[in-house]
Amino acid sequence: MVDPGRLYHYEGVLFCKNLFPSSSLDAVKKFTVRKDDVYIVTYPKSGSTWTQEITSLIRGSDDLEETDKLPLRMRIPLLEFVDLERKLRFYKLLESVASPRYIKSHLPKRLLPQGMFHIKPKVIYVARNPKDVLISYYEFKLHPWGWEEFFNNFLKGNVVHGCWFENVTYWWQHRNDDNVLFLFYEDMKYDLKGSVRKISNFLDKPLDENTLDEITRRSSFDVMKHNKNANFRVTFGEKAELLRIGKTGAWRNRLTPVESQAIDETFNARLAKIGLKFEY
Repeated sequence: MVDPGRLYHYEGVLFCKNLFPSSSLDAVKKFTVRKDDVYIVTYPKSGSTWTQEITSLIRGSDDLEETDKLPLRMRIPLLEFVDLERKLRFYKLLESVASPRYIKSHLPKRLLPQGMFHIKPKVIYVARNPKDVLISYYEFKLHPWGWEEFFNNFLKGNVVHGCWFENVTYWWQHRNDDNVLFLFYEDMKYDLKGSVRKISNFLDKPLDENTLDEITRRSSFDVMKHNKNANFRVTFGEKAELLRIGKTGAWRNRLTPVESQAIDETFNARLAKIGLKFEY
């Protein structure tokens, strides 16, 4: 649970000042982008940890055992995150990393490094339906609220990292750009092996069938759930729950019909306007 006193707005977007201070967000916008960077961008709780694991294993496919020894957050750091305890600002760490750099972010387009939009490095974007995102984000406890207040704030876009719809809209509208791979969380659940193949081809790192099968196995939910370097427990302790259920449709067991309808009324018309549809 987050102390309410640690929440603040940066350019209209809510953040935790101890995890995402304004000094880091200022620096991220000016972060020097390289053409051979690879960015994984998602709204929180939309499959970013999963995609990190897949992508890092593809990158290190020549030696999967060695790749797996390094904590996931160091393989692909979260650009805007600050670890005060270890005095780590990840954008500073990434400045000195050799190319190609693999970088993760949850920021909306307007707060991302502005060089991304003229240098055009590769971007993997993952979108997840808002009903499952809402429930997973509530359980993540990066907020100080009970269910009803969190629910209302999510619909207003007043949660940490801002509005779900704003985050997903830009990348959906640019899904056909040569440097963008747009994936749906639900499709990844349905066909993980096919999704691994899509990512590897997008990264120009084709895999032989045995390696493809092994990366698919290692990036399955059950394997990641018990891998301390993939589930962030080596970083945040044994109680860390970045990987909670890993299913689609969990909202059906939590949302009331009235709550489900409220989400539909908030997002469906806007989604239809941009031609974006989710499988629920």
